Amino acid sequence: MNGWFLAAGALLAAAFFVHVFSGNRFYTAARPEDPAARPEAYEAWLMGRCGVQMISVDLFLAAGFLLLSGLGLLPRSFWIEVFLLSVFGGWGLFWLVSLACEKAGGRHYLRLCHWVLFFVLFGLVLGGVLG
Repeated sequence: MNGWFLAAGALLAAAFFVHVFSGNRFYTAARPEDPAARPEAYEAWLMGRCGVQMISVDLFLAAGFLLLSGLGLLPRSFWIEVFLLSVFGGWGLFWLVSLACEKAGGRHYLRLCHWVLFFVLFGLVLGGVLG
């Protein structure tokens, strides 16, 4: 058993459910009022909606992999573990870069603190790889 992977997998499973329910409700509020009035705004919203759903799948698959690996039901795979480190580290870094590029105020860094989750996951997976 790998407690680091189990902790990361449990955190990802919780993030998946929060993302699917709360994230969906949050993103629905951004839907343009009249899609016919500005079709490009509606298309941009739909693209973002697709991205939200794709991230849900990523969270679900990563949670499953880490939980099964942590329980010893899947064999260890160094390169998949490195891939997950890259994903979580990249998501955290790019989230911060995106906030900086958009000149988001300090409260947005705290309110949209997904980057914290990604760096915690990076640390947990790193602990599992090294442990």
